[in-house]
Amino acid sequence: MIRRFFKKHARTAPEESKTPPNATETFEEVRAQRDELSTLVAGISDAILAIDLEESPLFYNTQFVVLIGQERLNHGRSKLIEMIRDPDIVHAFRYTLTEGKVFNLKAVPHVQNDRKKFFSLSISPLKRPDRTVYGAVGIFHDVTELKKAEQMRIEFVANVSHELRTPLTSIKGYTDTLLEDAKANRPVESAFLETIHRNTDRLMHLINDLLDLSALDSGVDSLVAEKISTEELTHRIVAQVRRNLEAKDQRIELKFRAAYVFADPKRIEQVLVNLLDNASKYTPAGGLIQVHWGEESSGDTLLEVIDTGPGISNEHHDRLFERFYRVDKGRSRDTGGTGLGLAIIKNIMSRHGGAVWVESEIGKGSKFTCQFPAQSGTAG
Repeated sequence: MIRRFFKKHARTAPEESKTPPNATETFEEVRAQRDELSTLVAGISDAILAIDLEESPLFYNTQFVVLIGQERLNHGRSKLIEMIRDPDIVHAFRYTLTEGKVFNLKAVPHVQNDRKKFFSLSISPLKRPDRTVYGAVGIFHDVTELKKAEQMRIEFVANVSHELRTPLTSIKGYTDTLLEDAKANRPVESAFLETIHRNTDRLMHLINDLLDLSALDSGVDSLVAEKISTEELTHRIVAQVRRNLEAKDQRIELKFRAAYVFADPKRIEQVLVNLLDNASKYTPAGGLIQVHWGEESSGDTLLEVIDTGPGISNEHHDRLFERFYRVDKGRSRDTGGTGLGLAIIKNIMSRHGGAVWVESEIGKGSKFTCQFPAQSGTAG
């Protein structure tokens, strides 16, 4: 259909330019084909632009107008260079017009409504029956999400490599020293063994968190929401982390305005443990940590964990739940964090159909809130 339309639209041979015997029928046929083409292309989510040899538009769809902006079209009278100012795209169209060959571009950047987006572009020649080129048609496919996923994968691999290299370097260095001491019959330094043990624990925590995230991402473990007593759950988890709290002489305050929460037992334990662990790490000695359970009018249950730590600047709030993102990288590593705890919490809450967010200011501590939906049976 598209090919037939452009062929009829671009005929230039003398015998074809004459008025046909039945001009009315031919006109109606062309108009019907144009209407069918417009209906067909309107349903395509990709932007489409066709130009002639003079680089004037033969056709474009609504998505193309959205892509470049109405002001650049000049009612369809603009040239290619006026519509698209990217030299790579202009070169690709001109190559197809002159060479008559398909040209492909991958991940072309384009700023749209102050947002940077990426498009793959495939340009094909438009040819007459005698194989001469009379134009070119390009299809712009939005690959922004794919580009973002690729960038996240690259950053993830780089971050994992960095996180693994640091403890492994330490383990290898102290192990080499111990081997040299053993060969020289020198006594074993217990401090070296403690360092190796500490870094091994750190590696195990990191690997376990990575496996956990992988399981959550893949959805291999379906979450089943059950009615759980908030008081019983909280006292049990507090007992698990009591040793860390006592080591820093930290106080904990519990409030239960919601008696129950519907969640997966294993995963909600993980959420509360990670939040309390974070709160303990960043709350100074003698500080206060609060755990509050509440209920909204909608029936959703809220879990709030409030610390009296240094607080988090607003500029970090949006990225705080990204994998390996740290506000203070050096301090986070010193406290033994893997940089994955909040990412795991966000993933768990998303799987429950809920949400998690942070409210914090520098010098005023932080409040992390988890919103669990009212009873919904099985989570995803």
